[in-house]
Amino acid sequence: MRDLTPDRWQRIDQLFEAALDQPPERRLEWLARACEGDAALYDAVVRLLSKVETAEKALGESVTDYADTLLASLGRETAGAAGDDGPLPSGGRVGAYRLLGVIGRGGMGTVYLAERDDAEFEKRVALKLVRRGMDTDDILLRFRYERQILASLEHPNIARLYDGGATADGRPYLVMEYIEGVSITRHCDEARLSIDARLRLFADVCRAVQFAHQNLVVHRDIKPSNILVQPDGTVKLLDFGIAKLLDPAVAGPAPKTRTGLRVFTPEYAAPEQHTGEAVTTAADVYSLGVLLFELLTGRRPQRMPDAARPSAALGRGAAGSSDAAAADSLEEIARRRGTTPERLRRRLRGDLDSIVATALAREPARRYASAGHLLADVERHLAGFPVEARGASLRYRAASFVRRHRVGVAAAAAVVLSLFGGLGAALWQAGRAARERDEARIERARAEQVAGFVLGLFAAADPLTQERLDTLRARDLVARGVERVRTELADQPDV
Repeated sequence: MRDLTPDRWQRIDQLFEAALDQPPERRLEWLARACEGDAALYDAVVRLLSKVETAEKALGESVTDYADTLLASLGRETAGAAGDDGPLPSGGRVGAYRLLGVIGRGGMGTVYLAERDDAEFEKRVALKLVRRGMDTDDILLRFRYERQILASLEHPNIARLYDGGATADGRPYLVMEYIEGVSITRHCDEARLSIDARLRLFADVCRAVQFAHQNLVVHRDIKPSNILVQPDGTVKLLDFGIAKLLDPAVAGPAPKTRTGLRVFTPEYAAPEQHTGEAVTTAADVYSLGVLLFELLTGRRPQRMPDAARPSAALGRGAAGSSDAAAADSLEEIARRRGTTPERLRRRLRGDLDSIVATALAREPARRYASAGHLLADVERHLAGFPVEARGASLRYRAASFVRRHRVGVAAAAAVVLSLFGGLGAALWQAGRAARERDEARIERARAEQVAGFVLGLFAAADPLTQERLDTLRARDLVARGVERVRTELADQPDV
């Protein structure tokens, strides 16, 4: 199988992936039509399909990751060659380490639980040994490259590299920190963590990835099975086996990935990884976006439109989805997050929709500039501050301020309302007092006017007439008053 051309590998890979989308009972019929009489092509894909279940258990998230290796091993089986060695027995030795048992199998090798056998230290470790049949020059170079990368990364959320070497027959091995834990998605679901608690764990993952990027390392295979949560809640990022250093001067010549060999997990890979374009830190940002989408919704965003939003994904049915997690009911998904479907949708709308959409943008330039920028937005959201992914509108920032200071805003609103209430009462009282004062003044003026008018009746109409008031008859006095009322008070009826 090693003499297949890159185009041939690509065609096998395309047909294999498309065949997996067909109902099992109709795959071979569909494949026969797709191969158009090419027997060798048909045979190669059938071999992969016949080993799907075994391959997925042995190789991890997707059988397509290491289709090249699987085809090669199947070719050796067909030829009757004894190329595959089983796991080494417990109690065996690799270098200075005694093997205690198998804890995992991957595309490149087997991982053993081991302990140092020379009393140097007693701590248990994970020992990763290249599988026989995979110790080609390219894979050995990649394995040595992984050792170089891991040695440069010391971070509380990244599994440490302790040692490395080669077996007597030349197969290299790595001795790494043994992480006793479960995948981040499983941990979150089993613990029924809230959205905020999941975001805090995700923030730890972002810190680890950002640290790797600052050390010129791209992981290129971020997925739940490579992120374990220990019993104490510590997140550990594993497996930089397919990472690459960004600075050739530091790394030396990086191993070349042969065209057609998948060195990533398709469900979590960025579009540029699928198309074979240059891989940068933006690819890890995309994978982090897929991980965040899954942590929030219990589903993966494959086959969804660009910038798919988590809240919208919860509104879709599971029909037609290839994601096993999508088979879970919305009620169960919400229950694992300690809430209800409607509350979960509301929780995801807005900030989280925008954060995930930015991380999952198809064009690298439209994503977050780094894992650190993604982390910053997640932390801003948790703290109640506006996130960069949603822009800077005044209305949004004001709403964020209110959410961030609910108690203070409520107290301030109460104070303002009480002040306005007190001010209104004071103004009403002042107005009432002013009205009463004005009415009293008017009444007083009216009384003075009436008194003056009455007294004026007794004044002589004409001082020159020498009229004697003591002899003035009452009838004349009243007549004089009536005349004056008509002329002087016609416009003052109250008086």
